[in-house]
Amino acid sequence: MEILGQEKTILDATAGFRMMWFNKNHPNTLYIDQRPECEPDQIVDWSKKLPYSDNSFTLVVFDPPHIIRKKTDGGSVMLNEYGVLKAESWQHDFKNAFTEFFRVLKPNGILLFKWANTNIQAHEILKLAPYDPLFYQVSKVDKDKKGQHFLKTLWFCFMKETKQ
Repeated sequence: MEILGQEKTILDATAGFRMMWFNKNHPNTLYIDQRPECEPDQIVDWSKKLPYSDNSFTLVVFDPPHIIRKKTDGGSVMLNEYGVLKAESWQHDFKNAFTEFFRVLKPNGILLFKWANTNIQAHEILKLAPYDPLFYQVSKVDKDKKGQHFLKTLWFCFMKETKQ
């Protein structure tokens, strides 16, 4: 994928304010987000059809919102900074997003997916992906109200496998 004369091999599909990036302007990365205030390279909604050709990227990074928006939610910093999911459409949005990410990935391309078990547990999201992850990593463990440990933030690695 070439943007402004530069080959972009990485797609950050939910760039936000690029908080997880060491180099927030990595030359091989196309940073997209649906929120103009994040100053993405392109304004694109990850839950819709992506405006990129099939097999365009070797890596897609996906760190979507983890919180379902409630009508009582105000304009909190957390919601504004990270975005929110729509209660009525999150399943459709994720199913479509995974389909699109694998479409734009090159064969054997990698999708890195970060998820926090906030309102929706990871196993519910993973049911919507067309491939099983290769592996995952837990980066944060919390306790619930009863003192039971649960996996809070997880990273999943998927690969667009080619047919044998």
